[in-house]
Order: sequence, then structure tokens, then C-alpha cells
Amino acid sequence: MRYPVLLFVLPVLGCSLPAPNPPAAEFLVADASSTYWVRSGPRGINARTSPLILTSADNRFYEVYVGEVTRSYEDAFFAREPIFSRDLLTGQRKLLFEETRVTAWEKSYLTSHPDARLLDPDDEGSDDVSVAATGETDILAVAGPYILYDRHITLEREAFQQSDSSRGAIDIRSGDSVPLNALVRDATMLGAGGVRRGNEVRWRHGGYDVVARWDAKRAETEVILRDLRKHEWVLGVVNTRLPRLFWLDTPKVDTKLRLALTTAFEKARAEDFGTQLVKRQGSQVLAHRRRPPASRL
Repeated sequence: MRYPVLLFVLPVLGCSLPAPNPPAAEFLVADASSTYWVRSGPRGINARTSPLILTSADNRFYEVYVGEVTRSYEDAFFAREPIFSRDLLTGQRKLLFEETRVTAWEKSYLTSHPDARLLDPDDEGSDDVSVAATGETDILAVAGPYILYDRHITLEREAFQQSDSSRGAIDIRSGDSVPLNALVRDATMLGAGGVRRGNEVRWRHGGYDVVARWDAKRAETEVILRDLRKHEWVLGVVNTRLPRLFWLDTPKVDTKLRLALTTAFEKARAEDFGTQLVKRQGSQVLAHRRRPPASRL
């Protein structure tokens, strides 16, 4: 899987927070590359991060990830990056996007080279091949049930090269492509209880608010926890205009779903060797740092 950007968090202990105490809360904050597990109460606020791309649709939770398929021959190389979803409860995997042009180029190569031998994944292919075709896919955003992605393909042959790029959107419920302009009009992108006012979106839930405040100059969103008396605790920033919120406290998620969420959250953390903590700035528990894309199988 590939996660375009990774965010980092560091727990904030209750003793470091000024009065009043933050409200009791437990929820997930997710953007296009990470998920934060936030807990708040009289002892303070803490948050943990995982490079898990999480979304939900029709009351089901899904992990979204980019896979990698590489097929090497003695004189050719083909690689593509399909997008998958995985139902956290059932484990069922679904193909959402496949780069068909790379597959078509491979079929064309095999037609003209019927004796070509597919190399074992452990075999080292030549660095000098006559045909190389690659398809790269990046998840740009996840909003409600929709996934926005970029794809770039390149075909290289002797004295010849062609490439193409495009942007698309997929409905995770059906796997169908969605016109980009339809996403702007779909109210489900805000999530349950979300109210937009200018550059701010507010979710009221169980005696507290979570506010996402977009900063156009910095191209990032400040996430704030607010009690009903308007006291605010700045949790930090995420690199998406519209983060996704998933409530875990009211009503409390059932044991089976909590276990599935915990397992997916921790597995993604364990498989990402680049995860590290950064020094907390002020009272924020979310902070981000841009880095090159990381890959995992």
C-alpha cells in the first residue's frame, strides 16, 4: 500500500492543559493519508496516529489502500497500482480502480513476443529493457463515500515515450466512477451532523463540538475541540480541506467493530516503518510533516 502523506501526533498529558478540563470525547479524525484516534477527558487529551486511510459508507467501515502489481520479463517491465477497499468487519476486499492501459500494453507485448518468460518475483530483471510501462496512482482525498485519485501512466520503448495523466473519483459503495462536479453537490461529504459556514465545518456530538477550520494560505485545516461553553482546544492541523469524523463514544461502538478498528489501526502502524513522533508545539496534539510517499506490500 502507498500512503501519500503521513501525519504525526504526540500525546498531551492532562497536567499540561490549563483549566477548564476538556470534555469527555472519543472519536477518529481521518484525512487522505492518516487516521487519528483522539481521546479527551478530565486527565487531558491524547491522540495516536496511523497511516490508515479510513472511510465509511452505509454504516460500514472500510480501509482504502493502493496496491502494487509488478510483472517483469527478461526484456520488459510492467507495473501498475490498483486501488482497493477492505471491509473492516468481514475482511472482504474489493477492487475499485485498475489501470487497464498498462495491462493492454503487456498483452500487446506478449502478442509480439510469444516466447517471453515471466520472471519469478525473486529473480532480478535487467535494468536495460526494451519496453517499460508503469501506472502510478495516488489517493488525493477521501470525502464521505468518495475517493479522489490521480493516475499517471508512462510507456517507454526504444526511441519512443508516451505518457498520460488524469484525475478521477470513485464511489466506494459501488466501485463506479463519479463525475468530479457531483462531489461538490453531495451533502454526504460533510458527514452526519456537519454544518458548513464559510471556511469552517462544525460537527456537534454528545455535548461537544469538533471544528475544522480551513486555512487557504497554509493549505491545511486546523482541527479544534470545543465544549458547549465555547472553550476551545486546538488539536492541530491535517492536510485536507474536509477531514472525516467517526464517533466512538455516543453511542459506543460495539465490541466487534472496536476490535476491527483497533486491529486495522495497529496493523497499519506496524507496517509503516517511517512512523515517528515529532515534538509537540504548544498544546497541539496533531502536527504534520510532509515527506515522500512510502510503500508497503
